[in-house]
Amino acid sequence: MARRIVQAALVSVSAVGALLIAPAQSNAVASACPAPPPVDGFYGYQGSVKSSTPLRSGPASTCGGSYISGAVAVSCWYANSAGNIWYATMHYGTLQDGWVYGGNFTALDMTLDDVNYCDGW
Repeated sequence: MARRIVQAALVSVSAVGALLIAPAQSNAVASACPAPPPVDGFYGYQGSVKSSTPLRSGPASTCGGSYISGAVAVSCWYANSAGNIWYATMHYGTLQDGWVYGGNFTALDMTLDDVNYCDGW
């Protein structure tokens, strides 16, 4: 009987430990692919992207997303930990927001300066 109580207690402690650890791991994954700040299609900077450009869920090539082409609006730019430039982008065809790598633009009327940096999002 005492052995069953000890085993039940160990299982309970393991389950509680897993619950406490799991959210921290999910937050770490979520922070690697943060959603972009809101992009205003009317007041945003205008641009266009190459055919089949990834519109990613975060500013990294490891983040998921969908593929877009054509006209976009951009609100700001961001340099990720690898030093790559990414833009908070809204695709006009789907009205989806996401991140586009700088090398995928065919045109963009934005300058890389402090005013246009995605600061504090």
